[in-house]
Amino acid sequence: MYTIQENVRIVIALLKLYNIRHIVVSPGGTNIPISQAVQDDPFFICYSIPDERSAMYFAIGLYLQTGEIIATSCTSAQATRNYVPGLTEAFYKHVPILAITTAKLERFQYQEYMQAPDQCSLPKDSVKASFDLPPVTDDNTRIQVYHNAKEAILETTHRGAGPIQLNIRIIDALQSQFENVELPKIRPLTRYMAWDEWSDVDLEGKKILIVVGEHRPFTDRQLKAIDCFCEKYNVCVYVNHLSNYHGKYSVSANLMVSCGGFNQLKPDVLITIGGQTGDYAIYGALNGLGNAEHWRVSEDGAYVDTYCHLTKIFECPDYFFFERFVKKEISAHPYFQEWKSLCDSMNYDVELPFSNCYVAQQLHAKIPANSVMNFAILNSLRCWSYFQLDPSIQGYANVAAFGIDGCNSMLFGESMKTDELCFIVTGDLAFFYDMNALGIRHLKKNVRILLINNNGGAEFKIMTRNWKNDVRVDDFISANGHNGNAKGWAENCGFKYLSASSKNEFENQRDLFVSSCEQPIVLEVFTKEDDEVVAMKNLVESNRIQSAQDHLKGVVTNLVGEKGTAYLKKILKRI
Repeated sequence: MYTIQENVRIVIALLKLYNIRHIVVSPGGTNIPISQAVQDDPFFICYSIPDERSAMYFAIGLYLQTGEIIATSCTSAQATRNYVPGLTEAFYKHVPILAITTAKLERFQYQEYMQAPDQCSLPKDSVKASFDLPPVTDDNTRIQVYHNAKEAILETTHRGAGPIQLNIRIIDALQSQFENVELPKIRPLTRYMAWDEWSDVDLEGKKILIVVGEHRPFTDRQLKAIDCFCEKYNVCVYVNHLSNYHGKYSVSANLMVSCGGFNQLKPDVLITIGGQTGDYAIYGALNGLGNAEHWRVSEDGAYVDTYCHLTKIFECPDYFFFERFVKKEISAHPYFQEWKSLCDSMNYDVELPFSNCYVAQQLHAKIPANSVMNFAILNSLRCWSYFQLDPSIQGYANVAAFGIDGCNSMLFGESMKTDELCFIVTGDLAFFYDMNALGIRHLKKNVRILLINNNGGAEFKIMTRNWKNDVRVDDFISANGHNGNAKGWAENCGFKYLSASSKNEFENQRDLFVSSCEQPIVLEVFTKEDDEVVAMKNLVESNRIQSAQDHLKGVVTNLVGEKGTAYLKKILKRI
């Protein structure tokens, strides 16, 4: 019999998955759902220790003889406090104990509610970390519980063993409710250190997709390791401008993915390196991985499950990971060819209104080789991700924290250590947010600012374009109608100022903008926010890749019309 409280059932299932058999149970009411589950399950070896102070030292003794992770369970109120002396000993003795505490709902803390002290306020030298599990009320809280509980177990032995607190929030009103239900089936997650055997890691015969997030330019060793790995396996490497990787098997596929092509190209194994991609298209696609595995390769070894499919963490440098998989034979590369063929089918010469997308379409091929390019977040990054740049160009954006702050300043910092042209593509809100940076006295003549001024935040129009309810974004959400332009401030700070309000004016200015000049340059392009929405829509819809289901629906609609299609849907639902 298991409690109906799902967060508890998830923890019990994880204890079994990670073979944590020994559990020291102290009596109480709030932890009844846990005690009930483990006492009736022959998998667990249970020990009843009434005094929590004694229980924790008892658990240490069990570990010293077994060498296994030991779990403990206590009720709410003072019970957790009584764990502290033993946890402190375990912390300094490096004993892997999973201290499962139970607590009332967070809303009862500091509200003079019975048995509801703050149980996640343990001394910093009593546990390596504390993890809190809310009740499962929807998919988001369920994902949070899975993530926190898995990470808690992994951390007991990560980078040196030690005690971890796993605090489970219990709903009092559901304490007495149990069901004849099975424990959930949970996808395993394993962390591999560089010195581990990796004997259960297999890539034979699998379609492999590497996604490179933001990354500084790669070293020769990194490039060789990735190239050799791709050469030996059926690999495709998804990149954007922030990846700064341009190998033989890389594809700049943002537009193709935005147009629905990923559904035809799902991998068996996804390998991620680097930081955030800043790429909403690939993020949306990878959230639908299905049964594919996600392997994260990073020196920090952190449990970062961006796409909710993480199965393996490799805590090592990326080059070390790829070098360990290099073999003698060279395989065919049909998976890469599928990606490349679909990318090559994209039409980039779609007629677009005057917009950020149009400017990217017309200017991307004219950015000089070896330049540095920065992109403000959201619309500027998205529009330019559709179009390829010369492989020698470095790309950067503030996508780690993904804020509007400091876009100009970061580009100016980069420009200090190179004489190559340094560009930023930015919107008006991001530019004016960081406009004081134009007054930095160290600025060099290699700076180029492409300011797309749509008189507000076009991103908010794009974001809400498909919302069912009419949301008025103009006045306050997108800050439309702000005063002025960049001319006065730019010229006052020693910049050469250029502007364009039409396609013809832009074409007259673009060559000067990408050329050498004795001054840094601001090119302010005035667009209409509605055109920004239309441009993105036109580019994507002109390249839309239909799934087999969408194609069939289109055929049926052409044959029987919209009403006939709706009628067929009703009939099929009844069958």
